[in-house]
Amino acid sequence: MPRYSAMMKGLEHYVELVADEEIRGRFFITGFHGVGHVGWIAVRHMVTQLGAERVGYLVTRHMQPFVSVKDGIVLPYEIYRHRDAVFLLTNIPFSERDSSIVPLFVAEKFHKSFEEAILIGGLDSRRKEGDESPLKLAPTSIYLARHSDTVNKYGLLGEGLGIVGPLAYMLSVFEARKFPAVAILPYAAVERPDPTAAAKAVEAVGEFTGLEIDVKELVEEGIRVEQKVEELEKKIREAMRERETPPYYI
Repeated sequence: MPRYSAMMKGLEHYVELVADEEIRGRFFITGFHGVGHVGWIAVRHMVTQLGAERVGYLVTRHMQPFVSVKDGIVLPYEIYRHRDAVFLLTNIPFSERDSSIVPLFVAEKFHKSFEEAILIGGLDSRRKEGDESPLKLAPTSIYLARHSDTVNKYGLLGEGLGIVGPLAYMLSVFEARKFPAVAILPYAAVERPDPTAAAKAVEAVGEFTGLEIDVKELVEEGIRVEQKVEELEKKIREAMRERETPPYYI
């Protein structure tokens, strides 16, 4: 316990939780701007679809100097609640320092306030083999022991693959604290936002939590993105063929 207190004391020097109520619940859910921006797209969609209520913020010394406006000021890191689920929505990517400090703070702060945590990221779709599951799971030991059937249904992240960045920090703390947490990792495009992959993650969150979340908009958005990519690739191929055609002189 002294080590926990010392770490939190250090982290609280950089991060402040601003909320009018105690942040507690059954499920803590978050995701970030990683491969395909899957985590951010998925959390933003769930917050919107569920009509979740904003109940707090994280304010840090190193957050990006950027806000937007929607019924008031939209901060970089916002906390939302819907029934027994709490969401951390990161509206913009982490600054370099926040990419470690915020995940560590959140994991240490909330691992005693929730029953389980669900983290959302993305896997490079180029590593997908054949007809395997569209997503993989990375659970802590205690989560695996409690939900082995669910984990086996989707499959564990392969030993040859690793998790880096904010999700790795959070999973490290949750494993050390013997807290049940799982990362949902759908295969996603690395070169662009991937709403289709985010829809797969949201469907899994619904299955794991019992939340009813419509993914129709994400699926349709994914189709539009795919069409735009196909059109762009077609134009590139046509331009390349024109360059390769030898000139003719009369």
